[in-house]
Amino acid sequence: MRLTVVGCSGSFPGPDSPASCYLVEADHEGRTWRLLLDLGSGALGPLQRLVDPTSLDAVVLSHLHPDHCADLLGLYVVRRYRPDGPLPAKLPVHGPSATAERLALMYHGLEDGGMEGEFAFSVVSDTDPFTVGPFRVTPYAVNHPVEAYGYRVEADGAVLAFTGDTDDCPNLDPLLAGADLALLDSAFVDGRDDDARDIHLSGSRAAAAAVRAGGVGRLVLTHVPAWNDREVCRAQAAAVWPGAVEVAAAGEVYELGGPSPNAFGIPVDREAGLRMWADYRAARPGLPPEDEVYVDHFGDGPRVADELLAYITDGPKRATAGLVASYQHDGDALPRVGSHWVACDGSGRPRVVLRTTELRVGPLSSVDERFAWDEGEGDRSLAYWMAEHRTFFGRECERIGLGLSDDLEVCFERFRVVWPPEHADD
Repeated sequence: MRLTVVGCSGSFPGPDSPASCYLVEADHEGRTWRLLLDLGSGALGPLQRLVDPTSLDAVVLSHLHPDHCADLLGLYVVRRYRPDGPLPAKLPVHGPSATAERLALMYHGLEDGGMEGEFAFSVVSDTDPFTVGPFRVTPYAVNHPVEAYGYRVEADGAVLAFTGDTDDCPNLDPLLAGADLALLDSAFVDGRDDDARDIHLSGSRAAAAAVRAGGVGRLVLTHVPAWNDREVCRAQAAAVWPGAVEVAAAGEVYELGGPSPNAFGIPVDREAGLRMWADYRAARPGLPPEDEVYVDHFGDGPRVADELLAYITDGPKRATAGLVASYQHDGDALPRVGSHWVACDGSGRPRVVLRTTELRVGPLSSVDERFAWDEGEGDRSLAYWMAEHRTFFGRECERIGLGLSDDLEVCFERFRVVWPPEHADD
């Protein structure tokens, strides 16, 4: 399943994005099926850069405010007055009660037969699912001044949760639970809109709802009005959400159903990592069996993962250090001498297989100049090592709820690169 952000501006089109509109696609029975979540003001124009609007299989409306439905009027014109004549089949439009009547009132001088000449309207109801090709869509009534719904869209084992416009409410729990990607309203700002309730979420309230629901893979804030500072919205959500917070932008594409990002925002491709491990074992007959091979990345985010991996593939890095408490917090066993692990880059793609050659557990203060040199980062000095690792371990301590001190136990590990051949030390 693929999600493309057509428009994500809240309440009205902004300078960089039209109002609410999201294209959801999935391949099924030899063709691509296309579902629109909302078609708000200004969205029909950029939609045409992505797909032929006459190829849509359904439109699903969260509610009837114009920033979520107004461009249905333009779509009516596209379908009714195209040079080749009206399309033979009506386009399914799923939405709240009175959707057909409201759209007809918005279109002055509508011909006999009205919108229903081009659209087949269906009224949605709370928790009553419907299907569109490969998509199973479940509406959830949400908390907004008018009748409004969020939608849970499922296809090929992937789950997209779209809140529409809402403040916090009990229905967000089943809507969001276990979603691969949650697209949440974030129109309000903490400290500015605290007295406005039962209308929109803020970044922090959106993140809190996703945490409470549990199992959400990616948190993406949307419906951010042009007068909001996107980075403020992100920061307010990041204070609550344990992983990377994303803010939707027009034109962005999300693939659902692949590896889910971990707490650091990296979708580690474990299956590809195990394939790399299998290739290594096939080229090295006689290796002793290992119960489980660790597939992960260095650092605590995509940028750091890429930087540290480059020190290995292009430089002298042959050592690493990690907090023992972090291994325990994440449920990971400490490495063993002779064990292997697959290191991934910042996109989660496996790059090298490493073999642990030496281990020592001791306090942070026990690091020496030789180990700092073998880590191979910066100028390779002990002072550089200590400054960088105090910063990194400080972030780790904040993540796992510890205070940073020189007495914290650290696993000091040396390794060799054993695969692939172009990077191997052997």
